[in-house]
Amino acid sequence: MNNASLLFSQLADLTAMRDIELMEFSLLKTLNSFLMPNSLRIIKIDINGRTCMDISFNNTHCVVNTEHLVIPEEIMTAINELQTSGSQDHTVVIGDELLSIFQIHKTRAINVFLTIVCNKPISLNNAYLINGMLQIYRNFCDVIRSGQTDQLTGLFNRKTFDDSINKIFGLIPVEDNQYPDNRREKKSLGYWLVMIDIDHFKAVNDKFGHLFGDEVLVLLAQMMMSMFRDEDLIFRFGGEEFVLIIRSPDQTACRIALERFRIAFENRQIPQVGKITISLGACRMSRDTFSATLLDYADKALYYSKHNGRNQLTFFEDLLEAGLAEEEHIVPGEITLF
Repeated sequence: MNNASLLFSQLADLTAMRDIELMEFSLLKTLNSFLMPNSLRIIKIDINGRTCMDISFNNTHCVVNTEHLVIPEEIMTAINELQTSGSQDHTVVIGDELLSIFQIHKTRAINVFLTIVCNKPISLNNAYLINGMLQIYRNFCDVIRSGQTDQLTGLFNRKTFDDSINKIFGLIPVEDNQYPDNRREKKSLGYWLVMIDIDHFKAVNDKFGHLFGDEVLVLLAQMMMSMFRDEDLIFRFGGEEFVLIIRSPDQTACRIALERFRIAFENRQIPQVGKITISLGACRMSRDTFSATLLDYADKALYYSKHNGRNQLTFFEDLLEAGLAEEEHIVPGEITLF
């Protein structure tokens, strides 16, 4: 039972983590240490059947890929067979190797699979250990998600925003005008911070009661989850205020996506309540701008939408161009650390 000793000696490290992505890395590292497979990876597939993330273990570290994903056809076929069978795992022969697929986790928006390629079958003992570890992992993921999400809507909460935005900053390329050949790459990595507020929401609560107000919040959250991609992060900040971090190559594409959502919500007939609208304010995210400043920019754009007719989208960059807003400029030495 050496494998069991190794496995459970690492569970303390795994469950001490509070970040699901770090837990995924630790899971792969632990499995690699006693299986020593030819290939080990976690594949995430959204509700539309599109592969949105591939995490592979490479010697001593994990490699995360979310761009131009190409998963071998035999792996995707095995995943489809596993989903059709309804079981938790599935093994197929591929040439001289064995491919084993395990379903790690399934949510409303995404399916997560573990793939293991070995030269020989996984022993019964190791299969037992893998399934036991995956069940512990699933349970702990549920605990983490319950602390990351808003109880009413199921969206990420404000605390999760504070934890997540630093990761987004790490994905934004450094602005460098010296290398025009990088424009295409930078264009594909644009992120936009959007604040969304329900128009006249207090009137809804006052007229119909808070239960109907909650229904409006839940409906809005459901529409956001269905109309935006899994990699677009959605947060409930409190009350009727929501924040969205959307990935889009440019302002035009971002505007199209946000306007499509605004119009869809405007046209939605809500039982007992009728039609309700939303106002939106957005700004482009930059590595050189603090998250609090970005929220302030998006809030200024939202304020303009709310006080100029509501039911509309405003970009902070448009306000700048029109001379209706100013950027904040931090002078060196202006910040005091304490």
